[in-house]
Amino acid sequence: MYRSAVLSAFAIIILFASGCSGYEKLLKSDDFDTKQIKAQEYYNEGDYAKALPLLDQLLAVKSGTAQEEEIRYFIAYCHYGQSEFLLSASLFKSFWLSFPRSYRAEECLYMSAYCLYKSSPGYELDQTETEKALESFQFFVDTYDKSERIQQCNDLMDEMRLKMEKKMYESANLYYNTENYQAAAITYENMLKEFPETKEAEDVGVLIIRSYFNYAVQSIICKKEERYNKAIASFNQFKEKYPASENMNEAESLYKRSVSLKEKALNEKENYNCNE
Repeated sequence: MYRSAVLSAFAIIILFASGCSGYEKLLKSDDFDTKQIKAQEYYNEGDYAKALPLLDQLLAVKSGTAQEEEIRYFIAYCHYGQSEFLLSASLFKSFWLSFPRSYRAEECLYMSAYCLYKSSPGYELDQTETEKALESFQFFVDTYDKSERIQQCNDLMDEMRLKMEKKMYESANLYYNTENYQAAAITYENMLKEFPETKEAEDVGVLIIRSYFNYAVQSIICKKEERYNKAIASFNQFKEKYPASENMNEAESLYKRSVSLKEKALNEKENYNCNE
């Protein structure tokens, strides 16, 4: 029984070695017709690691021929199949630029944007790739405004915008929680400018008032007036935009305290030389 198991294992090793040997021979051969057939077989089986070297060799000899388009198309998908999203995004875009009249052109421009979407990291990380993906999807929508892929593009763009919104919101919260109130207020304000339809708009509006209020409280006497004025102005904007807000009581409380403490600061300011 032991001898039989050893022989079986040996047979498997021999088969594997012969298979590798056959593939290596194919890579070194000049039989490009066979290479094309085998590359297609490997691609269809999802074995992109074996298909890709054959396709690269085919591209070197078929460049400028009618077959170049198809070869470059499959090369891009091989890299995509191996989760090499940034490279495949570039290859799909290159295909679109090289073959704009191809029936595959629309698909490849979409895939270029989709690969960037796939490379977009979690919200807590740098969102450069997310921004690139948004730009690419918008370019696709502008270029193929009748495409059946428009809705999917819009859905993916909404998803990425929510991610970027969360990134900014959490950044502002971090500033606030670490008592960097000026940076918090500015980041909250920028969030409302970039994402005016956010569901967090009313809460963020109060956080802006609160941030400027706390910023004024921790300021030196000479700076308190202008900083309480920012809290007061933020309240007036909030009240104008959300007159029936559930957060109005808190907003008004911050406003009244800002007015009162501003007057107190003005009186105390008389004992300081703020021009020094």
